Amino acid sequence: MQRRTRTLAQIELLPTELQQEIMSRAAKFSIDGLRNLIIASPTLADVAADPHVYKNINLHTLTVFPLTTLTIYKDLMERCLNAGNVQAHYIRGLQEYFHHNNIAAGLPHIRIAAEGLYDNAIYLYALIMMCSGQQEIGRTMLDSLGWRTNKKRADICWRNIKKSLHGVQVITLDATMDAYREAREPITCHRYQMRVRCEHCYYYKQIYKFTFTV
Repeated sequence: MQRRTRTLAQIELLPTELQQEIMSRAAKFSIDGLRNLIIASPTLADVAADPHVYKNINLHTLTVFPLTTLTIYKDLMERCLNAGNVQAHYIRGLQEYFHHNNIAAGLPHIRIAAEGLYDNAIYLYALIMMCSGQQEIGRTMLDSLGWRTNKKRADICWRNIKKSLHGVQVITLDATMDAYREAREPITCHRYQMRVRCEHCYYYKQIYKFTFTV
């Protein structure tokens, strides 16, 4: 009996480089969309194995539940880390820095994600720097989120970080408390009005939230 030949889809007839770009964009938009393409075509499954695709896979759901990848999605995480996926580095940074209390292992991952312009990592790395006494580095990174013009972008980062660290036992370091006291001392405006954040008390209130709310 003669085997029936499957008709190739238009995307399967494109040059490999173009297929990779399409798969990469699909991965950036939705990991489910990428999965559907892989299921639909063995050819595209091979293309999806390219590091460029893994670098762009959207791991947003896993950033909300970072501890999930300690037990599942391990292969996906390793492929994404090797490809330089900033969300994967952010997830690994959260796991090491907060869950395992391994600052030396976690901080480089958070820094890589921040340098890759991942907003949540920029905010988190900025707070860690300020809370470790490196005020200039931390404030410069926090400023890059444009809070002086509109605080919404940084506020979204903070909400995302709180969700990611929900259920994680975060240890407050002595250096963090020292940074909090140092930042609090010169504040004379809106000290007890946490919703009011001017250019004089903004940094202090970010440190306060990180110290007592996480």
